[in-house]
Amino acid sequence: MLGTTEKLKGLAQAANAAHLSASTHWEKLSGGRTNHVYLGHFPNMKMVFKFFDKNRSNPLFSNDIDDEKNVLIALSGTGLSPPFRGRFETDDGPCLVYDFIAGEISSKATSQMIAGLAHLHTHTPTDGLRQVSGAPEAIFTQGLAFLEGDRSQRAKYLRAHVPNVPNLASVYGCFLHGDPTPANTINTDIGVTFVDWQCPAVGDPVHDLSIALSGAMHFIYGATALDTHEIDALLAAYGDEKITDRFKALAPLYRWRMACYCQWKARRGEADYATAGAIEFS
Repeated sequence: MLGTTEKLKGLAQAANAAHLSASTHWEKLSGGRTNHVYLGHFPNMKMVFKFFDKNRSNPLFSNDIDDEKNVLIALSGTGLSPPFRGRFETDDGPCLVYDFIAGEISSKATSQMIAGLAHLHTHTPTDGLRQVSGAPEAIFTQGLAFLEGDRSQRAKYLRAHVPNVPNLASVYGCFLHGDPTPANTINTDIGVTFVDWQCPAVGDPVHDLSIALSGAMHFIYGATALDTHEIDALLAAYGDEKITDRFKALAPLYRWRMACYCQWKARRGEADYATAGAIEFS
C-alpha cells in the first residue's frame, strides 16, 4: 500500500482520464532517480504512471514529458518503447501513462541491449528533439561547464587531465535514447524495450554508447564497471565498425565528461556520484 505522502489523488485522476477502471492496488517502482514512477494493477493489465519533476533536468540528461510522449508515439509498434496510453495533467503534476513491460532488467549492459541501440539508431527521429553534438570540442566544452566555479582538488585534476583524442567530425541525425543504462532496458523474449525516454535526442550514436557502457552509470545503479573484454564484446554486438571505431577513439573524452558531470552532481549533494566519477575517470 502507498503512504499518504504518495501521489494518490494524481494517480486516481490519471487513471480516470485514461478510462481505466479502479486500480486493485498501487505500487511505487524503485530505480527511478529523476521522476516518481508507480505501477497500477488493473483487471487483466498493469500500467505505469510517471510523474515528472521539472527541477531534475540538467544539461546532460534533460527531463521533458512531451519529448517522452512524442517518442513513445513515434516508436509505436517497434517494440523499442512501451505502448503509450496518454499524457494527463493532475493535481500532483503532469503524468505519463504507458503499458507495463514484463521482462528482466539486467544489472549490466548486455549484447542484446547494445543490439537494441543499434536498431534504434536506424530509425528516423521524431521532430523537435534536442540536438547532441559528438564533436570533441563540444564534449570538452560541456565538461568544463560542469566544473565551472569548482575549486576542489578533484576539479583541478579533471581540468589538468583532459584526454587528447582525434578531432573527428560529429555524426548527426541518429535517433538517441539519451539515457540507455541497463536500468532503463527491459529484456523480453522478442528483444529489448527501452523505458525512461525523458531525455531523447538527435545526434551522434557514440553519445548513447558512452552512457550504456559507462562505469559511473553502472555503479550508480548497483553494478560493477565493465572491463575491456566485456566492452569489446558489447561493441561487436553493435554491428557497425565505423561507429564502434569512432567510440574507441573518443571514449577517453566521453569518460572525462562523465566524470565532470559526476563531480557536478556530487557538489549538489548526491554523494554516490563522487565515487562514480572516480570509477569513470582517474
